[in-house]
Amino acid sequence: MKSGTENLLEILYERVITLSNKGEWEEACHAAVAAVDKARAAVSEEEEAADVALVECLEVQGDVLRQIGKLEESRLAYLEALETAMPLGVEPELLARVTASVGVLYDSVDNDQEAIRFYERAIELYARAEMEKSEPVADICNNLGFAYRSIGNFSEAEDLFLKGLDICRHVLGYEHEKTATLCNNLGALYLKAEKSNQAREMNLMALEIRLQLFGATHPDTAQSHANLALSLSQCGEVGEANEHFLAAVKGYEKNIDTESHDYAAVVENYAEFLKISNEGRSADLLVKKAQKKLAQLNC
Repeated sequence: MKSGTENLLEILYERVITLSNKGEWEEACHAAVAAVDKARAAVSEEEEAADVALVECLEVQGDVLRQIGKLEESRLAYLEALETAMPLGVEPELLARVTASVGVLYDSVDNDQEAIRFYERAIELYARAEMEKSEPVADICNNLGFAYRSIGNFSEAEDLFLKGLDICRHVLGYEHEKTATLCNNLGALYLKAEKSNQAREMNLMALEIRLQLFGATHPDTAQSHANLALSLSQCGEVGEANEHFLAAVKGYEKNIDTESHDYAAVVENYAEFLKISNEGRSADLLVKKAQKKLAQLNC
């Protein structure tokens, strides 16, 4: 590429990243459009390496468009990037990133089959780049696990969550929030499959990590208390289940302004647990208290 073109594209690319990091998405979108337009002009003038620059600019444009909710425009930018990249022999890591981003888009609109197709292709490309044990692959395994769970393939979902957990444990360490997330998601899967003991252990692991990382009143910690309570209930450990339900309710109450939906859900689950335990009056009082707190949010 001409030095002037290369310099301008570098400036525009860096501007998009800087604006995105600041959350200034509309301005980032304008800068991304300018970068893509300049890269397309360089391609039409047959400047050397302009095709690769166009792929990179389309990727970042797709990222920005996705963040501001223009999903179809984002999808088209990513697909153009892939179409442009295919005959060029670009680095597999770049192809993997863009392919995974398309998977995320399909995931966001609940198109599980297309999400699975692009996620699996992304994993293949990361393997080609010798990055099969990397953090991006762990993220894809987590997303892909949810997609397979959504279509009822629990065995494949379990394999993917386990693969993601193994990568996180070795790359990020045991005491990392993504490791906790994978433990949590495995626990939820086992709970749904009525594998109570396995659910109990994974939810307990997630809780231990989150308590250390975030403390007792963080919403993620409350989520782990709630999930552990459900698995303990399935295991017949009623007393411990009650303690963790209480901790979950308390945690969500501390964050009720942002976690009202989860607060309502855990109260519903706890109330059902109390009724089964012949504590109907306690269940009624719990629900009335929650209804009052939720009503105050709308005042």
